[in-house]
Amino acid sequence: ANERLDVTVGDFYEQFGSGIILRAYEERALGLDNAIDGARLKYKPAEGINITGLIGKQRNFWDKGEGIIRAADIDININELFKDLLADDMALTTGFSVVSKYQDDKSPVYKLPKNVFAYSYRLGLSGSFYSIDGEYAYKINDPSVVNKMTYNNGDAVTLNASIFSKGLSLNVNAHRIDNMNFRGDRNATGNAQIINFVPPITRQHAYKLATMFPYSTQINGEIGFQTELNYKFDNNGFFGKYGPSITVNYSRINNIDTTSKTDKNSLDGKLYDSKFFSFGDRMFFQDFNIYWAHKINSDFKYSFSFINLNYDKDVMEYEWSGKFGKVKSNIIVLDGTYKLNDVNAIRLELQHMWSTTDSTLHAANNNNGNWMMFLGEYTISPGWFFTVFDEYNYGNEYEDYKLHYPSASVAYIYETTRLQLSYGRQRGGILCVGGVCRTVPASNGFYLSITSSF
Repeated sequence: ANERLDVTVGDFYEQFGSGIILRAYEERALGLDNAIDGARLKYKPAEGINITGLIGKQRNFWDKGEGIIRAADIDININELFKDLLADDMALTTGFSVVSKYQDDKSPVYKLPKNVFAYSYRLGLSGSFYSIDGEYAYKINDPSVVNKMTYNNGDAVTLNASIFSKGLSLNVNAHRIDNMNFRGDRNATGNAQIINFVPPITRQHAYKLATMFPYSTQINGEIGFQTELNYKFDNNGFFGKYGPSITVNYSRINNIDTTSKTDKNSLDGKLYDSKFFSFGDRMFFQDFNIYWAHKINSDFKYSFSFINLNYDKDVMEYEWSGKFGKVKSNIIVLDGTYKLNDVNAIRLELQHMWSTTDSTLHAANNNNGNWMMFLGEYTISPGWFFTVFDEYNYGNEYEDYKLHYPSASVAYIYETTRLQLSYGRQRGGILCVGGVCRTVPASNGFYLSITSSF
């Protein structure tokens, strides 16, 4: 799926297998088991109008999912469609998407909808100093394993606004999500067969200790906002030849306020009411951070980061278990790079995290308490990278978990191909690379990575 709240079909086509749909829906109804996966059609009836249609099945690892997905999207660029309608420095876009999922009802307990319909509408306006866009999505009731078999309909709204001028910008993002889990199979969990995608409205940190507690959108229900202020000081001013930049970011996510109710067509507790603009009383995540970057001269630059996180570990990782409580962390990062010459450079990175949990039930784990980290990197332009680093959980309250996690790696980049060989100890838990996070087991040994694009 793409990085918008809607369920635009074009990008998640890559989840489908090869093949041609001829009469997939009718053949499904007749019970035919043909090796037919899906097809996509794009059509541009006029300049500024793009239409996409899709029908098929999603991949489910090496197999196909049970559901049949049928979808369409229309994207309209008003500037291209009506050349002289808007000023030259304005841009207006709009679009509408519809998606339908068909899956048989095989439940002996529930009466489940075989067809689940969803739609979304989006609108965006931008100019020389501002940008505003919003989107609303709606999905009919879709009881599933993830939403605990609720019969509530789902909806979501997202709003983004920015203003900017020379050296200054302010961005505000907000969204509300209610029961928007949408998958090709109602029994799928984790990352399997996801149709829509709602990105988190929190800062995607790059430094290793800050990514230990990343936020993941709570698709069953959340409401929150993020605001970010960026300022670039003038060059040849108070700070010298190169003016530094500063970024201040704050985000907060809470649960939505819900009240359970009963209905003659549902089981007790499977339906609920929710006030649209009401924050719940449980905070899932809060992040306040300041980032300062300054280039001293042509050879040396540095950055400093302060990050304050409040992370509900029970919600994020243990499905409301009540085992760990909230993790409260303060993190500082100092990062500096010095160019020895036009080819060689050295980078040093120091990180420290003070971390506590508010749980009354203490459970042994390998990432509580204070951490420190050191990283050193030597580069030979344009392709070679040599790196060593060590993470140390020196503040873990359990002596057996006060461990070092040293690692060394060498990487070579040639055009669009990257080859990396590493050796070291990997801590277990959540690992984030480039904003993509996954749970990894603790390990020790060699790691070989080869990536390429063509």
